[in-house]
This record gives sequence, structure tokens and C-alpha cells, in this order.
Amino acid sequence: MDKQNIIVLVFAFIVVLINGLIGHFFAPYGMDLTPVVLTITTSLIAFKTKNLKLIWQSILIYCFVALNDISIKLYSGGSHDMEGLGWIHLFLFIGLLPTLGILVMIVIKNKQDQIKDKVFAVVTFLVLISVHLYLFGKLGLGQYYSMN
Repeated sequence: MDKQNIIVLVFAFIVVLINGLIGHFFAPYGMDLTPVVLTITTSLIAFKTKNLKLIWQSILIYCFVALNDISIKLYSGGSHDMEGLGWIHLFLFIGLLPTLGILVMIVIKNKQDQIKDKVFAVVTFLVLISVHLYLFGKLGLGQYYSMN
């Protein structure tokens, strides 16, 4: 992998990590910043990586979405009840709108890959998000972290 790609991925990881720490120590701001974090990490992967196939960009974007979602669900401060889970999912879906828009935009602008590869990249992202929500939709329910 190219050195620039590694730097971009490390920076994206740091953005997600900082948001997880904000969510833990300054709840509920980590949850509130989820759309911004998803847009930043998606933009980094979409526009700053070099020579990365669309399918790998799609998978990496999903990985950072999943990492942020799991960190918010497991480590954010406060009471983890159904109401909070609803808010987490609301901000996740708000963040997924620009994320999917950016992914579709890079797919459309890509002139090298065939149409089947472009469709496969977008469908893979949607399937990964769907499976993630199915498997981890209720992750963290019942936990409580004091916000003192």
C-alpha cells in the first residue's frame, strides 16, 4: 500500500478515535458529531487515497462507519437505553446520507472501472451497512457510564 494511503487511513482512524473519546468524556457530543466524522472519514478515503480500487474504498468507508458506530454504542457516556439508541441511529443515518452521496460521486467520476464494478462497490457498501445494523443494532443497550 502507498505511504500516502497509510497516512490518510491513520488520520481517519485518529478522527474516529477522537470522536469516541469525545463521546466518552463529553457525552452526548460524540453522538452529535457522528455525521461530521462520517463525512470527514469518507472524504479522506474518497479524495485523498491514491490507486485504490472502488471496492476497497467502499469497504474502508464502511469500516470507519462501523468503527465510529461501535465506539459510540459501547463507550459513550450516559444511560444506554432504547431512546438513546434511537438518537444514535438517527445521527448515524444523517451521517450516512453524505457518506453514500460521496461514494456514489466517486463511483460516477471513476472512468477506469467497468459498470459492474461500480455497481458492486455501492451494493457492497449498502449490504455491509445492512448487515452491520442487523448484527450490532442493539449493541451497548443496558450499559451506564456516569457523566460526572
